[in-house]
Amino acid sequence: MTDKKIKELLFYCKELKKENLVALGDCLSIRDGDGMYVTNPDKEIGEVTESDISRLGFAQVPANRMPALHRQLYLARPDVNAIITNHAPYCVAAAKHLNSMVAVLDDMAQIIGPSIKFAPSYEPKTIVKFIGKSNACIVKNGGVVAVGRTPDEAYTGSMVLEKGAKAYIEGTILGGAVKIPFLEALLMRVIYKNKYSKADQKAKQEELGI
Repeated sequence: MTDKKIKELLFYCKELKKENLVALGDCLSIRDGDGMYVTNPDKEIGEVTESDISRLGFAQVPANRMPALHRQLYLARPDVNAIITNHAPYCVAAAKHLNSMVAVLDDMAQIIGPSIKFAPSYEPKTIVKFIGKSNACIVKNGGVVAVGRTPDEAYTGSMVLEKGAKAYIEGTILGGAVKIPFLEALLMRVIYKNKYSKADQKAKQEELGI
């Protein structure tokens, strides 16, 4: 399973770079029992190799580094098996200029939820509080924290949040984004979590041993 987990991280590092959704300091991880495999935040995501991925037990994670945030999320959210912290252009713009954002796209409502929380900092306990039970949040003057049952789901959350931020910002500039009603968005999220994604994510979890 170790090789599969490392290959999975390398694959999504390349995908994020290909989509230009990264900056220095970004970090990907995958749960591994009482620890995690995590990329080196000092290495640019697009340049990460196998030697830049370490296994850290949760007791070994430095308190003042981005992996500490990943650790805190894993401990707080047993349902989370993969985490991406990254900088996507429209999400970064939203982080600078907005304080809130609601779902304006169906897939955003399904995968992330009716609204996006904006955390004031990357402090681990703060992120845990603001992300709640959702799959992603934006950090003020920062980037994105996306989580999932698998790396695929975390990556999808990051991509969908960037797509949603783009639609929201462009819609606002052009005269107001069309928001999905809260209850409708909430229902989309419940159906996605409990019906459409369940079997697919379960199969991927079994394949990766997470």
